Amino acid sequence: MEKYKSALILDKLDRGTILTSLQTNNYYQTLKLLNTSVKNWESICHILESDSENEILILGKFTENALFRMCLPEYKIVLSKMLNLLKNKKHLIFIYKSNLKGDFNYLQTTDDGKVYYTDENTGNTFYYSDSKLKDWLRFNKVEQTEKEYTETVTSFVKEINNILNILPYEKLIDIEIAGQNFIDNIAEGLLFRIYVPNDRIWSSEFDKFITLFRDYASNVANEQLKITQNRTDSGTICSLYSVNKDLSENEINKLYKEFTSFMDLCSSNPKEAEELLSKLDIAEPKKQNILKKYIKESQRLLLDIKQERELKIISIKHRLQNELQEYELSKDVIEYIQKSVPIPEFGRNLTFLGNQIVENQTIMINPQIIGKVEGIVISELNGNVTFSPEEQELNKLIDKFSQNLSEASELQTSLYELKDNATSNEKKRTASQKLFGFLSKVGDKVGDVGVALLTKYLEQKMGI
Repeated sequence: MEKYKSALILDKLDRGTILTSLQTNNYYQTLKLLNTSVKNWESICHILESDSENEILILGKFTENALFRMCLPEYKIVLSKMLNLLKNKKHLIFIYKSNLKGDFNYLQTTDDGKVYYTDENTGNTFYYSDSKLKDWLRFNKVEQTEKEYTETVTSFVKEINNILNILPYEKLIDIEIAGQNFIDNIAEGLLFRIYVPNDRIWSSEFDKFITLFRDYASNVANEQLKITQNRTDSGTICSLYSVNKDLSENEINKLYKEFTSFMDLCSSNPKEAEELLSKLDIAEPKKQNILKKYIKESQRLLLDIKQERELKIISIKHRLQNELQEYELSKDVIEYIQKSVPIPEFGRNLTFLGNQIVENQTIMINPQIIGKVEGIVISELNGNVTFSPEEQELNKLIDKFSQNLSEASELQTSLYELKDNATSNEKKRTASQKLFGFLSKVGDKVGDVGVALLTKYLEQKMGI
């Protein structure tokens, strides 16, 4: 019989869906409210400190009231302690979408000058004759003005958004769907997902590559991994799971980097690959079998990758010749095509982290021809999925600002799921939440205008 595990719930989350999911997956729930005293927050820290094996699962909702309370001077020490404990646990925190953007109901006013507050759960609106925030600050003996304190809270939200796993929400259903998905993924040992569009360059080779990674994890690192594939008319979602559910995100990212480096050595410098393997605690006969297998497989796979690239270049040339029958493909056009199709690289191109993009090249070619070249190249590289300018920009941001393989592959997969007609509405809501959350994190690096435009695009995509 499977033993019960612990789950810490910070504030009331939903109408019972998450509790049911926790019970189904054998989690014992402890509820702690955040609109409470420092003493209660200290008890939350005690629960987190008691989890020496990092097995506890945390789901929380930081309401506007909780966020404003967190910035009170008397909560400073316990808050710092709680955040430091929380960031190293398996957790998911929900923050109201407007709050995540720095908009708070405390300071919203109507045309007649009345201040109002909208309850984020019920949608009911409450009016106040005087500023609620002013009264609240006076009651809590805060010397800052309303504007100053709101700026403090806004800065705090940006800070925790960079250190915690946070998702924005607008309705309770957002919490229910994403929360249930989070619980199920942890219970099943999900490590990361990658969406592979049909007919994308190296899509067939990726299947072989991820299978070799699973075998490497088993034979070299003694970690049991499981691969599942969910196919639609547009592509395949490849999910990687830890069979024993004992691998963290950091550990799988490290293991993946080790594997790609080992594959590169096996194909380019087998002697160095042998020296690397000799340092590992593996029986000698097994080492030789592993080395022999991966030298053979890496060289074969690299050859397949190179040949696939050559076939794509030929296909691009043939399509261009059909499109531009009255023109000869000049040396410059052929060179442009060669540079546009990426050079194969085990560690990067085969992970599908982002849409393949035609790099800018300063050569003098008829703009009409260049436009056709770019369209055909992108079509050949990315398969049957076409990205809008906004989606291409999102891809660039994901590629540039993702912190690791797991985050990049999840965000990329979320973008593909939004475009795939086979994706359910529930999964599309969660996918959009993840992308909204990512944009809120990179806002300071990208600029408010860029983030606002991409956010508006996502809202239009979801019909919000």
